[in-house]
Amino acid sequence: MDEKMNMTIVYIDDDTKMREDAFLDDISDNVNDIQYFEKPSDGLVYIRENIDKNIVVILDWKFNSSSLQGDEVLKDIDSISVLVPVIVFTGASIDAAEANKMFKGHAFSCVPKDATTEELLIAINDAYDRIQNDIRSVMEKWILKQDKEKRDKPYMRSGDNVYTLNDILVSIRKQDEFGKETTRGILSLATELFTNNMREK
Repeated sequence: MDEKMNMTIVYIDDDTKMREDAFLDDISDNVNDIQYFEKPSDGLVYIRENIDKNIVVILDWKFNSSSLQGDEVLKDIDSISVLVPVIVFTGASIDAAEANKMFKGHAFSCVPKDATTEELLIAINDAYDRIQNDIRSVMEKWILKQDKEKRDKPYMRSGDNVYTLNDILVSIRKQDEFGKETTRGILSLATELFTNNMREK
């Protein structure tokens, strides 16, 4: 790949041997940065404090050195932002009940630890494509195309609060309550427009 993907991999796994695996060197050639965390709680802090970055999480499912397990970490990530793709990367046997926990928790995909580097890179590329094409990215691109004067002016009101385009951009990136409400509204509108268009055909 000629150009690195503009994202940070947040790799959460308490198996320290995985840091020395050659596949991580291969992945590092394709992304801006990889942050490693043995403790899920530390990984969650990083995600919360860097939510304005393009982040893809690679998450182990079974932790020996943490009270948190994969399904709980998934829920916590989802509460921080619904826009962070999580690839479950596990050596554990996954039955139907565990798979249900993963995808109920909005896991993006599941890749076994005995997968090839190419298979993991495909999952990472797919997650990156989702980041580039999700509502947040579409809104970011549109807002950033506007000139600075327009971005600084009041743009919309929600309750007693007035928001500029820059305020909206920050809220969507952080997925705070207003950001989540805006994202849901845009998705709802897009779905309605698409449905109405299909009915007219």
